[in-house]
Amino acid sequence: MVKQSEKRQTASTQAFYSKSFKDGLGILNDEIQLAFQWQRPSILLAVHNSILSQVKAQHALELEIIKSNKKVTRVKADSKSPDVISTICRTSNRQEIVFFVSELGNVEDPLVLEIFHALNMHRELLVEQQIRVVFWLTKLEAANLPHYAPDFWAFRHRVVEFAR
Repeated sequence: MVKQSEKRQTASTQAFYSKSFKDGLGILNDEIQLAFQWQRPSILLAVHNSILSQVKAQHALELEIIKSNKKVTRVKADSKSPDVISTICRTSNRQEIVFFVSELGNVEDPLVLEIFHALNMHRELLVEQQIRVVFWLTKLEAANLPHYAPDFWAFRHRVVEFAR
């Protein structure tokens, strides 16, 4: 009986990630590493059920990126700067950075329409300047993106949906 409870304690104290979580991280990391190796852009979309899952995935992917001697820069759209692509393109030393973009927002907010419009209008800059970027999206943001920014949606390289 004691051994059984020890096993439960050990299992419950270890970090638990579903297979799809690990697979999703592996796909994102592989895409990023290949983008650096081949000196090409990478526009990745990571879709999550919850913000907690999103934060865990961001942290885990950031650790992998740092291991490969690259940097992560986080970008969020706000009322002063709804155009995240222009913000990214103004960043110096972009060649060694993976950008994490999150919190695009709920489409009911008028600012979000500006954000989506800016993504749609400046999408080609991501490719021209060989930007490596992961857009961390909720399911609602992912559902709205092709509707409000269809040209940006068409430019993406990969969509990875996390089950947990």
